[in-house]
Amino acid sequence: MTDTFSEPDPSEREFGSSGIALSTYRFPTGWFIVAFADDVAPGVVKRLHYFGEELVLFRTASGKVNVLDAYCQHLGANLGVGGTVEDENIVCPWHGWQWRGDGTNALIPYSKIGCKNNVRIRTYPAVEWYGFILVWHERHGRAPYWQPPVLPELETGEYYPLHPHTQMVNRVKVHPQMIIENAADPYHVQYVHKAANPATTASFEVSGYHLHANVNAHFGGGRASTWLTPNGPVDAKIIYDNYSLGLGVVRFPSELVATVQVTGQTPVDEDYTDYFYTQASIREPGDGGDAPTGRAAKFLALQQEVIKQDFFTWENMKYLEKPNLAPEEAHDYAALRRWAHRFYPGSEPSSTDFGYTAAGEPDPAAAQA
Repeated sequence: MTDTFSEPDPSEREFGSSGIALSTYRFPTGWFIVAFADDVAPGVVKRLHYFGEELVLFRTASGKVNVLDAYCQHLGANLGVGGTVEDENIVCPWHGWQWRGDGTNALIPYSKIGCKNNVRIRTYPAVEWYGFILVWHERHGRAPYWQPPVLPELETGEYYPLHPHTQMVNRVKVHPQMIIENAADPYHVQYVHKAANPATTASFEVSGYHLHANVNAHFGGGRASTWLTPNGPVDAKIIYDNYSLGLGVVRFPSELVATVQVTGQTPVDEDYTDYFYTQASIREPGDGGDAPTGRAAKFLALQQEVIKQDFFTWENMKYLEKPNLAPEEAHDYAALRRWAHRFYPGSEPSSTDFGYTAAGEPDPAAAQA
């Protein structure tokens, strides 16, 4: 017999009468993956399209990566199409104008004035992080107020490297926030991913730019032994960490295969997101190579397929401002959506924008995850 829920409706309680809308401005603040670092050698120019904008990524002769708006401020040529690198500058293919990584004009090769000091191309802060190239996106061009996290598993040789053998990129018709909402939704695991037993949330916290959740999941249910659970069923704690809406880290315990997944959700335009996926598992005994083997290789293949199982829902769903949720899930969904709103500034900078002081400088208090 099904119990009748007699308490106040959980959606009404957590979402209020009007619900929690998705921002009309679709490009959140944060660090976002735009490339794998090994794909951008010195002298390489790479055309990008993210945040609804044409961008250009290039690595200088000294190895520094830079990301700029793509269009030359001379006559508007796209520097990502035919542009080249000379020493520390990117060179426009149309008239040879050179631009520094800070967006300033370095050279007009045919002009007696040498360069123009009163023009500048917009730049995006860019860093290399565990084999990724990250770009800081903020609607009004303000500086980063937090830095990408340290991942202890990747600081030693105990784990297989993330690159190049675990890389996967999929362009998915979904807003990046919908991907992050998986952290508040353990209940889909039994249905989308065909788990034998339901998963449950043990803890869920949001603070600053950081979301942290612990999910209890049961593996190998109903079977005496599987390759993943050779000693019988396992109750495992899966740890989710999201940093703003752009970077995700998921950790699986040693009771399965000790693994850290590193993902990126980078908005291409208002409809599509590039979903970057990698994972590093603890090495098989005696294996010093870069390519995962044994159970680590099997777990990589499994998880790459598991990730894709979410795509059909994401690509065909509709965002409901006030979803109808069960009491077990309403609080975490609402907490996530309220937290996400801080990453969408308005059309003009405001003294109340999260992460920034009234003067528009990074707020040190916001850097505390």
